[in-house]
Amino acid sequence: MRESCWTISQFWLSNHPGREIHLDTPVIYSRNMSTKISFATARLDDAAAMAKFLIGIPNGEDLGKVLLNREAVSSRAYDDETWTARFVASDGQVVKCFAVTDITIDQAEMIAAACIDMPGLDEAGFREAVTQSLGPTIDAVE
Repeated sequence: MRESCWTISQFWLSNHPGREIHLDTPVIYSRNMSTKISFATARLDDAAAMAKFLIGIPNGEDLGKVLLNREAVSSRAYDDETWTARFVASDGQVVKCFAVTDITIDQAEMIAAACIDMPGLDEAGFREAVTQSLGPTIDAVE
């Protein structure tokens, strides 16, 4: 699997004041895409839950090493082959991963820009950020 633009081993602290993405022209995406959002979470002190959490994430071993520091971190990764963006955030006690499938890398950037000023996102807040970024074309994953 080839990761592009961001790698899961590049972690960003969640405070990036003033970071903005500007689009000079409107971007139109295909309405034939079937975008889905999934959510996973685990307590960092629960080894079994962390093992299950990390197994579903590309480069999960690298992410696990970073999370061992128990510091607040956020990361994002895009998989070109599956058109899937993953957004990972941890407050040092709990880690969350939001995955959005069937989106372009440009759409992933738009979602990331919408989430920068929203620390501590829960599933509902993330879905709202995605809807604001991409419009109401999202299919929920139960």
